[in-house]
Amino acid sequence: MFCFDIETLSKSSEAVILSLACIYFNPDEPQDYNSLLKSAFFAKLNVEHQVKAHSRKINKSTIEWWAKQCDHAKNKSLVPSKNDELFVDAYERFRVWIKSKNDPDAWVFCRGMLDQLVLDSYEEQLGIEPIFHYSKWRDIRTAIDFLYGTKNGYATVSNFDEKAFVIKHDPIHDCAYDIMQLVHGEQIK
Repeated sequence: MFCFDIETLSKSSEAVILSLACIYFNPDEPQDYNSLLKSAFFAKLNVEHQVKAHSRKINKSTIEWWAKQCDHAKNKSLVPSKNDELFVDAYERFRVWIKSKNDPDAWVFCRGMLDQLVLDSYEEQLGIEPIFHYSKWRDIRTAIDFLYGTKNGYATVSNFDEKAFVIKHDPIHDCAYDIMQLVHGEQIK
């Protein structure tokens, strides 16, 4: 299975993608949080090129939202760097990484459907074959609620202090935390 997350500059399907992360996992062979972080695929994308070459969208309210996030998350995804990749280059690296997992039937979990919509939109715009078939996408919130009786898409993980470990809106951390909840969540009593 995969857990996928992107950070964007809009809630539109045509959003600029700031960064993307994905972690491959087997729920029958659970890993600890740090192992999940180390195993992640990550790419930080060139914003200016996406706007100029692909007319991807930026929303003012999303920029304002980013201004309120922690410095780590902003530096990881928002602040431009000379190492930012073009979408097509990062996408090809991502495709190779996905294929290296040799699991064509794996589901891909994401929190909500925006990530899928944005990736699908970009793939369609550029006329490239989707990395994940549409039938493989799953919402992790629904899975967590179903498995653990929660009603908000979040589960408690025993012996795991999310406030000490999770850096919200760092897409690698978001994926790892979602996997921890999916695999190690506790049933509501």
